[in-house]
Amino acid sequence: PKYRKMFQPLVEKVSFAKFGEIESLRSTIDEDTGFVILEPIQGESGVHVAPDGYLQDVRKLCDEKGILLIFDEIQAGLGRTGRMWASEHWNTTPDIMCLAKGIAGGVPMGVTLVKSEILSVMGKGEHSSTFGGNPLSCAAGTAALQALTQDGLIENAEKMGKKFHEGLEDLKEKHKIIREVRGKGLMIGVELKFEVKDILMDGIKNGILLLYSGRNILRLLPPLVISEDDITKVLETLDSLLSKEEERRNV
Repeated sequence: PKYRKMFQPLVEKVSFAKFGEIESLRSTIDEDTGFVILEPIQGESGVHVAPDGYLQDVRKLCDEKGILLIFDEIQAGLGRTGRMWASEHWNTTPDIMCLAKGIAGGVPMGVTLVKSEILSVMGKGEHSSTFGGNPLSCAAGTAALQALTQDGLIENAEKMGKKFHEGLEDLKEKHKIIREVRGKGLMIGVELKFEVKDILMDGIKNGILLLYSGRNILRLLPPLVISEDDITKVLETLDSLLSKEEERRNV
């Protein structure tokens, strides 16, 4: 609620269900529900991965009720999790998919993918975009997709993600301030028992840029071209930073 407060009044008649709990969603929808939108892996909230079976249950529920299913793959899609789309981990296809960020390799671009039977209800000219079809963005998007599919970046994300996760789990065994390591591929969250602000600042001083989700979660979203040597360096640096944090907090 605190994040929405500054933007109120918001769109009316929007309801929220608890992520990962199908019964919460089932009790939230009614005959007026038009669509369900969710992230297969929640990014900003702390890299929370959908429980196994959840997306399939959501798909089934939407089909039963005649509700559109929309996946926000802006952060998790385009190879980051070791699959082109994060939802592929659960063999689930939405009706509409929202994309951005990695779609054009750093050039501003957003894409909405829609099933043909849904798009067909719109007549020509009913939807337009001021900057839609920008030639620079489209060229960058084409190049980014070619790199993903032809240069082995998705496979590298899966392989390097496994190495990263294994290394972070080893750090978890060593450093008791780590509560949990979660994620898929190169979309990783490391939840600590304390705030991560000092670790973020120390990371910059030691040559690594870390993100955060909330006050106590480190978010790692490295480039898909990352190498084993890069990961080794990051893990060694994190080991040192965590030790320093434990000394600072007398853990």
